[in-house]
Amino acid sequence: MVSVLLTILKIIGIVILILLGLLLFLLLVVLFVPVRYKAKGGGQRDDFAAELRASWLLHIVSLRGICHKGQAFHLRLKLFGIPVYDNLKINTRKMKNKKEKQTKTNSKERTGEIQAASLEEGAEENQSQADRQNEKTFGNSAQKQADCTIETPILTDNSVFDGFDKGQQTQEEHFFQKVKHFVAVFVNFFKNIKFTFRKICDTMVKIKDNIKYYLELLQLDSTKRAFSTCAKQLKRIFKHVSPKKYQVNLHLGFEDPAVMGEVLAVWGMLYPWHLGNIDIQPEFDHSVLEGTFLLKGHISVYTFVWTACILLFDRDIKHLMKHLKRNM
Repeated sequence: MVSVLLTILKIIGIVILILLGLLLFLLLVVLFVPVRYKAKGGGQRDDFAAELRASWLLHIVSLRGICHKGQAFHLRLKLFGIPVYDNLKINTRKMKNKKEKQTKTNSKERTGEIQAASLEEGAEENQSQADRQNEKTFGNSAQKQADCTIETPILTDNSVFDGFDKGQQTQEEHFFQKVKHFVAVFVNFFKNIKFTFRKICDTMVKIKDNIKYYLELLQLDSTKRAFSTCAKQLKRIFKHVSPKKYQVNLHLGFEDPAVMGEVLAVWGMLYPWHLGNIDIQPEFDHSVLEGTFLLKGHISVYTFVWTACILLFDRDIKHLMKHLKRNM
């Protein structure tokens, strides 16, 4: 019995170790296997085309983007050589669905117009019948009103004076209410001015204190060290992301030869930076702009994870973040 339990535990342990090994292998693959990219294109000023290709892990995941001037951008994603995403196909499907919805709405509107016309015809018939009935009832009511007499109320002198006194009192009360309202509005206006002036003064004092606090914070040695580490890491990321190989061929020309001469002078000054990877074929008689380019490089996740760890666990950056949170 004990031997059976030991063999079962042994099998479970081996399975767990295999799963942990697979997870570790996948993690290392994601971190250290780079994403390779390649971009190329060319054309003239009026006609330009570019293509971008990116792949990961022996083209298991591949991405392709094509851009032509005057056409829609085409993006396609493949997994194990099988297309998974294509933006042009999705857009065509959306257009078909929109057309189907429009046809359905148009058919509904037509049926609604037919029903409305039938209802209008029925309403006209009902209205004609109602008009006939109203004419009969109007004749009967006219005869009844001829038989009836109108009685007018009799006014006395006391009632006239009482109404005059009451109207004078209401006018006086209305005048006093207007005066009270005007005084209240006048007082509230000055109170609001006083409140806004105090608020502006308080905000100016806060701004002054904040500027003084941030200037003192920037002068600290820990803040300077934090900014230097951030700059180093950003340079590292830029160097890692930038293409390792590139070639640019330009056929360039201007109507003014002096402008072309200035461009060639700048190109010559930057030769230690591009090392001949940027080639210019000049034209001094007329304006021309055409050429081709080719970029190759790779990006790995490990670099971003390493820089994030450095920035998160740096003491100077933590100290700077604490000071910034206190002032917020």
